[in-house]
Amino acid sequence: MNARTTFARRLALSLIRMLVLAAAPAGCDAPYQQFLGSIPTNEIDPDQPADVFLGIDGLSRQAFDSARARGAFAGYDAADLVTTFPGTSDYAWTRTMRAGAIGGYELQYFDSERNAMQNDGLEGLADHPLKEGIVGTLPCYARFDFLGNGDTWQVDSYLDPAAAFRPTLDAMFDTIAARARTKLRVLAYLLNIDVMGHLGGLDQTVDMLVELDRRIREFQNGSRRKIRFTLFADHGNAHIPSRMVDPKQILIDAGVTPIDSIPATPTPGRLEAVPVVHTRVSYAAVHTAGRNDAEIAARTSTHPDVDLSVARLPAAADGTARYGVWRAGKGHSFRRDAAGTITVETPAAWGWLALDFTPWLDATTGAAVFADRDAFEATRTGPYPDIFYRVATAFSDPAAKFPADVLLSMPDDVASFGFTVPGAGEIRAAAGFHGSLTRAATLSVVASQAFNLPAAVRTDDLADMFPAMRGGN
Repeated sequence: MNARTTFARRLALSLIRMLVLAAAPAGCDAPYQQFLGSIPTNEIDPDQPADVFLGIDGLSRQAFDSARARGAFAGYDAADLVTTFPGTSDYAWTRTMRAGAIGGYELQYFDSERNAMQNDGLEGLADHPLKEGIVGTLPCYARFDFLGNGDTWQVDSYLDPAAAFRPTLDAMFDTIAARARTKLRVLAYLLNIDVMGHLGGLDQTVDMLVELDRRIREFQNGSRRKIRFTLFADHGNAHIPSRMVDPKQILIDAGVTPIDSIPATPTPGRLEAVPVVHTRVSYAAVHTAGRNDAEIAARTSTHPDVDLSVARLPAAADGTARYGVWRAGKGHSFRRDAAGTITVETPAAWGWLALDFTPWLDATTGAAVFADRDAFEATRTGPYPDIFYRVATAFSDPAAKFPADVLLSMPDDVASFGFTVPGAGEIRAAAGFHGSLTRAATLSVVASQAFNLPAAVRTDDLADMFPAMRGGN
């Protein structure tokens, strides 16, 4: 690591710590909360088992299966977890926990009412750990009984996830032990594995999961109460070294002018759009004036750094919502009604989806018509799991107050360069990413010692399966 990079890291850390110290009330840290959780109180029946729901940021199916091949998580029932699109943490946790809404899909977002970007630049970057779990915590993270160890837990986890892992687990199990005396359902959160997936790659992520399993078993063997664990996640990780690209340059290459706000009167003869460029993920959100969405999606889909472009289309004659998916410049459309029924208008054009539409073809119209769950089952093992539901809800789910007009889904080896810190030098986080519609970036896992699971689950279904995630019993 060169001196320039070291200085930039210290500068960023100092800025964040100053913000923490300025904003955090005295004594409001994880050890203090653990102390409060250990104050003697009426204890529930020690013979009743307690369930711990452990939310692991960035847990991929691939990493989980690799850890299992090394003997970890024996006895857990495991299911594919098909995550939201876009698959980025703040948005995914908010949807999963049904914890209200955030501005967009990330901490930085375009506010169409103010016609301006929010939480952008270095200030927005420094603000992220404060919103994620220190000061002004987002409602989704506030659901967890445990987030991290100490005031700067999130910063420490990003700077050195391996070094922070052991004290984080120590604090987590202390908190679980205290909470399980008075609660039968405890929620805990782990960030380190997601960070390791970006900085260290698959092998080090698997090492961390194996250690987590060992510590869970050690904790269970030392507990006088039976404690069962259920693991779940917000998104997966492609675990492929990625080339960093600038979404603004993608727009320029496609003949679209990047702008900072939507003009009241579009420039004649020019396509314009506002890209959100903040987090290192494998998708990009684009906001437009609403009149050229399809053309912008078609053009960007021809770019080598874009796999698929998606956008809303004008509603059908009966008012049913319509959506477009563009691949290599060719558009494909589908409808999704209020009951979730999917109608694929020209199924023959979707050959790249590797899906046999025959069982659902309408003999009169030639369209394929799926019930929501049939569409899920038909696509979940393919290259783009649950693509119809995930595209439609990316524009309609209330977890994002200001959804994009066009979304760019990138290949597994491409990611937005996201935020930049002045003087930071080389990019550290380049080992693997998430956010796109691809299988590798999408697929996570839910695994449980206590519950029988189906073969596959949407993250949107977890709060129905486990009411504790939405603050229920």
